[in-house]
Amino acid sequence: MHHHVVVAGGDARDVWLCRILLDKGYTVNTWGIQVNGLHRFDPKTLNGDLPDIFIGPMTGIGEDGGFETEDGIQYLTTSLLDGMPQGSLLAAGLIAPRWIDEASRRGIRTVQYRTESSFMWLNAVPTAEGAIKAALGESGRTLAGRPVAILGFGRVGTVLAHKLAGLGTKVLIFERQAEKRAMAEALGYAAKPINRSDQEPFDGCFNTIPAPVIDAQWLRATSPAWVIDLASHPGGLAPGLKGTPLVEGRYRHILGIPGMVAPIRAAEIIWDTLALALEEGEESYGTIKRRANWGGNGGIPL
Repeated sequence: MHHHVVVAGGDARDVWLCRILLDKGYTVNTWGIQVNGLHRFDPKTLNGDLPDIFIGPMTGIGEDGGFETEDGIQYLTTSLLDGMPQGSLLAAGLIAPRWIDEASRRGIRTVQYRTESSFMWLNAVPTAEGAIKAALGESGRTLAGRPVAILGFGRVGTVLAHKLAGLGTKVLIFERQAEKRAMAEALGYAAKPINRSDQEPFDGCFNTIPAPVIDAQWLRATSPAWVIDLASHPGGLAPGLKGTPLVEGRYRHILGIPGMVAPIRAAEIIWDTLALALEEGEESYGTIKRRANWGGNGGIPL
């Protein structure tokens, strides 16, 4: 089936997503990004052929309709939704409840691909590989044979631990949930509660928990040379610590790693997730999903 797609966004994975769609023979316009050979969508001119698929960026569509692009903040409108045919697809990393409701009233399906389990597992791979790339050389040592901590044993923590273990790293898991600590131990990793008082120093730390779990007491006890925070905004650093001597020079909050280190694969993962929506139809994806917490840019567990 032929589709007219508008891709709105602002990083390399969105550019590659456009190319994937073009290869499939779809009509593709961009909104907020420049892709050679493609016409830009003009939301001020809604006459003519309107899209039946709108793909917003990973960062999502906010309650006011705003979304981040290369050209700055752009806005989804009810006029655009009015012009999309019934059965169309509105997709983004996250979609604020208001726009899920607006789409539903018009017979438009919605997919928040960041909340899809298949997307999160596949996206964990480039996230983990990019995190390791960022950590290499940070302490002046290799990762092989050295103690490295992972805060959180969700999808990214699990994949990251597996890849670090393959490098010969001594992986230590810090996890709040007893069941996940048990799972980590069953897979051969040392696991402790995050608030444990008898912490031991290690070379570095990856955080995947979108909550303020990295505080001054914990940093002083563990003394990591580097901390790479992968959690969604505002990250895992306790309030008031940013910019202080305790974290200066060793704390990095890195968002959107897949789009930076593996944009082609990141685009493929987005499309694979959305393609399921097109194949399975409204029966599977018509249900409104409200798992996203917009208070902290999603707060989606990694």
